[in-house]
Amino acid sequence: MHVHLRDPGFPERENFESGTRAAAAGGVTTVIDMPNTVPATVTLKAFNEKKAIVDKKSLVDYGFIGGAGEVPAKDIREVAQAGATAFKSFLIARFKELAASDYTLLKHMELLGELDRPLLVHAENGDLVDKFMEEAVAAGRTDPMAHCEFRPPICEIEATQRCVTLAAETDVHLHICHMTAAGAVDIVEWAQAMGQNVTGETSTNYLLFTQDTMKKRGPYAKVDPPLRSKDDQLRLWEALNDGTIGVLASDHAPYTKEEKERGFDNIYDAPSGGVVIETTLPLMLDAVNKDKISLERLVEVFSTNPAMMNGLYPKKGDLMLGADADVVICDMDKAFHIKGENLQTIQKITPYEDMKGKGMPIMTLVRGEVVFEDGQVIGKPGYGSFQMPLE
Repeated sequence: MHVHLRDPGFPERENFESGTRAAAAGGVTTVIDMPNTVPATVTLKAFNEKKAIVDKKSLVDYGFIGGAGEVPAKDIREVAQAGATAFKSFLIARFKELAASDYTLLKHMELLGELDRPLLVHAENGDLVDKFMEEAVAAGRTDPMAHCEFRPPICEIEATQRCVTLAAETDVHLHICHMTAAGAVDIVEWAQAMGQNVTGETSTNYLLFTQDTMKKRGPYAKVDPPLRSKDDQLRLWEALNDGTIGVLASDHAPYTKEEKERGFDNIYDAPSGGVVIETTLPLMLDAVNKDKISLERLVEVFSTNPAMMNGLYPKKGDLMLGADADVVICDMDKAFHIKGENLQTIQKITPYEDMKGKGMPIMTLVRGEVVFEDGQVIGKPGYGSFQMPLE
C-alpha cells in the first residue's frame, strides 16, 4: 500500500509496467501508488490522466492515494469521489503542494474524517530536519553516516506527537508512514490505548538494517526517515508483532544508479529511496523462517490490514467466498540470493544486494489469472484493474 512507481513523470526511474512486473514477481497482487508523481495526484484532472496511463501498463491491480498537503478542499473531495483510497501529507517541504502547515493539516483531518478516508503522513519536523542538515554541512559532514546522525529521532517523534494531538480533535483515521523511531512507536501505542484511530507502518529497510548499514551500503541505503539504532529496530519488531504497527509496506521508490551514487561524494546529493518491491516478501518470509514473525501475522500486516485501511476489504486481503482470487503461493524452503541484475525493475540497483535467505513466492495469481510462475512473469500489461474503496 505504499509504492512510488514514478508514472507519470520519471520513466527513467520506473514505470507502471516495470514496477508491476516486479510486484508480480515479488508476490504482490495490488499496489497503491503515492501522489508525488509529475503532475502530483492532487486534482481530478491529474488523477484521471494518471489512471489513463496506468490502465494500459499495470500487470497487477492498482489504486491511488491522493495528495493532501496544501491542496484545496474542493480538489480533495473530487479526488476522493474519483476513487482515491486515502490521502497523503508531508510535514517536510520536499514536495511543494504536498507539504502541509499545521493549520491545513488540521483542516484536512476534519475533511477526511467526514469523507471516511485515511490521512497518511510523512511525520518529520521539517524545520528541525533543515536546520540539522545545515549543521552537518557547516561541520563538513557529508559522509553517509551524517544522514543518520544529523537527522535524529526527535524529528520523527515530535512530528508524530503533533499529528496525534491534532487528529484527536477530529474523526480522521491517522496513519503514520515508514516508522523508524522507538519514541514515535510509543506515541502511537499511547494514542491507540486512548481510543484514537491511529495506525503505524514500517518497512524492511528499518526491520533489517540499522544506521551502521550506511557505512557499508552508503547512498543505496539512504531513506527518509533515516535508518536508526538497534534499539529502535527491536522496538519496531515488537510493535509489528504486538499490533501497534499494523502495516508492512515496501515504500518502493526507485532512482537511477547515477542519482544514487552522487551520495558517495556527498550524501545530501543522493535522493532517498530504493528498489524494494520485489524483495520485500522474500525477506519477510526469511524472517518467518527465523521466528521473527509468524506467517499469520505477516499475512495480516502485508495483506489484510492494508486492504482494510484502503477500503478494499473483503474484495482484497482475504481468501473467502466472493473475494478476488488474489493468491500467492510460497515455498518456505526455496533459497534466494538477491542480485540487482536479476530484478524486474528498470533500475538494477538494490539496498539488499547480495543478501541471502530462504522463502520465495513461486506463483502469483491476480483475480484467478496466473501472472507469475516459477521465476517467470507471464502477466500482460493492461490486465491490472483499478481499485477504489467499496461502498
